[in-house]
Amino acid sequence: MKTEPPRINDAVYKILKSNIAQDRIPCGVRIRETDVARMLDIGRVPVRAALARLQEEGALVSASGQGYVRTGNAAPDGARFGELDLDIDPELQGVLGNRNWRMRIFDEAELTVASALVFGTYRISEARLAGHYGVSRTIAREFLSRIERVGLVCQLPNGRWQAGPMTDKDIRDHYAMRCALEPLALRTVAGTLKKSSLGKMIARLEAAQRRIETVTTDDILRLEKDLHVDIILGGDNRPMNDAIHRSQLPLISTHISFVATQSYDIVESTITEHLAIAFELKAGNAMAASSLLEQHLMRARETTLRRLSDLQDSHLPNRPDFMVPV
Repeated sequence: MKTEPPRINDAVYKILKSNIAQDRIPCGVRIRETDVARMLDIGRVPVRAALARLQEEGALVSASGQGYVRTGNAAPDGARFGELDLDIDPELQGVLGNRNWRMRIFDEAELTVASALVFGTYRISEARLAGHYGVSRTIAREFLSRIERVGLVCQLPNGRWQAGPMTDKDIRDHYAMRCALEPLALRTVAGTLKKSSLGKMIARLEAAQRRIETVTTDDILRLEKDLHVDIILGGDNRPMNDAIHRSQLPLISTHISFVATQSYDIVESTITEHLAIAFELKAGNAMAASSLLEQHLMRARETTLRRLSDLQDSHLPNRPDFMVPV
C-alpha cells in the first residue's frame, strides 16, 4: 500500500509543539497565523489547522482575537514570535519545502507581474511563463487564473492574457481602499508592536536616508514591506488584510518606478514619511501614526497620478521574457 505523504498542517503542528516543549516559544508570546506562515514560508490555512489542534490539546489559548498564547504561569518576556529562534527538524522543513514549491513560484510570479503594471501593457505568454519557472502549462494557467481574481491580469476574448495598463481610475480606486483600511489596520495592531522591532525598522530607514542615491529596488521593497506588510497586515482580521493586500499589489510597480527613473526626491520623501510614522508608533501614539499614514497614502496617490503618463516599458528593469509589450 502506498504511504500517504505527510500533510503540511501536521508538519506545522509538530514544529510548534516541539518548540513549546523546548521552551523556545515562551509563555505570553502572541502566536498569529500570519507570523507563523511568514516564518515558515507557507500559507495560512495549514497554520490555522495546526494552531486549532494545539488549542484543542490545551497547549495554546485564544488571545482575544489577537492569535494565541502558550498556556503556563511564566510571565511574558516581551518577545515577538517573528524574533524567536525556533528549532525546525530538517525532515519537517523538507515537508514544508516540497509541498510549497508551487506557492513560492506563485508568489514570485505575482510580484513580477505586479511590478510591471505602471510601465505599460503586456501580453503574457502561458508557454513562456511555464518555461521561465520550469512548470507545466496547466500550472501556468492556474497561476494566471489566480492573479486574474485579484485584478492583476485579464483574459481577452481571444484567450490571451494581458497585464495592464494601469489607469488613473485604477490608481484612485486602489488608493481609496488603502486610505480607508490601512489606518484602521494600523490602529488595530499598534498596541502589539514591540519597540525593538520598530527600532530595527527605523535603523533601516535611517540607513537608506543616508545613501539616497544608492538605494536599490530591493531596498525600497524591503522598506515598504516593513510598514505596509509586516505591521499593517500583522493583525488577525483576514478579510481586511486580504482587501488591503489586493489594493497594495497593483501599486508595487510605483515603488519600483522611483528607483528605475532615479526619482530620488520621491524616495527621500517616502523614507521621511515612513520614519515619522515609525517614531509615532514607537512613542505609543497610534492615532498620530494613523493620521500620518493616511496623509502618506494620499500624497503617494497624487505622486503616482502625476507620473503615470511619463512611465514606459524602457523604465522597467529586468522584464521577463513571458511579458511582451503590446
